[in-house]
Amino acid sequence: MLMATSLRAEITLPKGLEGTSIGALWYLDFKAGQDRQADHYSGWSIGRGYINIKKEITSWLSARVTPDVTRDIHGDVKVRLKYLYGRLYFRDLSIFTNNFIEIGQIHFPWLDFEEHVNPYRCQGTMFQERNHMFNSADQGIAWFSYFGGQMSEEYKEKVHKYYAGRYGSFCLGVFNGGGYHQGEKNTNKALEARITLRPLPDLLPGLQFTYFGILAKGNLSKEGETYKDGKYAYFPGTSIIAAGDPPDWYVNTFFISYEAPSYTFTFEFARDKGAQDGFYKEDGEYYRDERDKRGISLWGMLRVPWHKRLRAWARYDIWDPDLSITDNIERRLISSLSYDVYKGVWGCIFLITFERLWHDNPNYRDEHFFQTVLQIKF
Repeated sequence: MLMATSLRAEITLPKGLEGTSIGALWYLDFKAGQDRQADHYSGWSIGRGYINIKKEITSWLSARVTPDVTRDIHGDVKVRLKYLYGRLYFRDLSIFTNNFIEIGQIHFPWLDFEEHVNPYRCQGTMFQERNHMFNSADQGIAWFSYFGGQMSEEYKEKVHKYYAGRYGSFCLGVFNGGGYHQGEKNTNKALEARITLRPLPDLLPGLQFTYFGILAKGNLSKEGETYKDGKYAYFPGTSIIAAGDPPDWYVNTFFISYEAPSYTFTFEFARDKGAQDGFYKEDGEYYRDERDKRGISLWGMLRVPWHKRLRAWARYDIWDPDLSITDNIERRLISSLSYDVYKGVWGCIFLITFERLWHDNPNYRDEHFFQTVLQIKF
């Protein structure tokens, strides 16, 4: 034992590996249920397969690359790039503290924040991403900052350390707008901003109010294009998605959250227009997405008092994808039990979940599924 300890102490990393860390985040999933066509399904899947490689280059510069996995239309697992960016740290500017800038394929200003309030991304995407408004990474540049320093070490230990600005935090960025699933198809850039305020850090430290907005165009080319399921990709100049200026894509999100050591509750209201892709699919046909949309989402988590590794949580969504018509509202209920396997909810966890989706549209059957997820993180 003493010899092994001595050998470890004498090991010197190659200079290129100093400041380098390697980690992983995997979602190993099983689902069985019924879709909106009343077809039944079941199967195992890999919901996420991150390999995180990070490098501290200097005291003011770091880098990250994260490949992920996805399934193609034939079910084959493929590797794709989720994050690749440089991060530049700089000094405090008056009330703006803990400043850094990300450049490259970077974090989306909203979802990284929301997923650190609601840590159960392994169950499925968050409210607006689930309804195809945006995804969680894009190519661009963004400034991240806290207001007025950080919360106490006690708060960061008992609640969590993420986005722990004493009076809140913000992110302001300019992005291509297409997300990480596709390339840029027009010259428009997306202006995206999140502002979070923590008004009573001493009296009600877990209470935060957040606004998130996007001002952009959907990711369509002016020539028009069609999307083919199967072996084809894009064909410019067709009329299936009409040519012309890309449709507007606006997001207005208002979010209230309260976080405590044993529970968390959130309320989200969205008033949106269009979508990131610029189109939507309905009954096998493709349309420019110029729809006005509205929705709310409630989420809550409670740690079981007599067994602190066990947590119960639920989410209820109401989404109207087109305010101009009736009989199209969707209501979703997710209920779950989770168990902290290792290092709490931010480490390895196991979930058992039931989800049900009700459609007002008479052409669709209500959907449901049973799910188990093992999240591996190290």
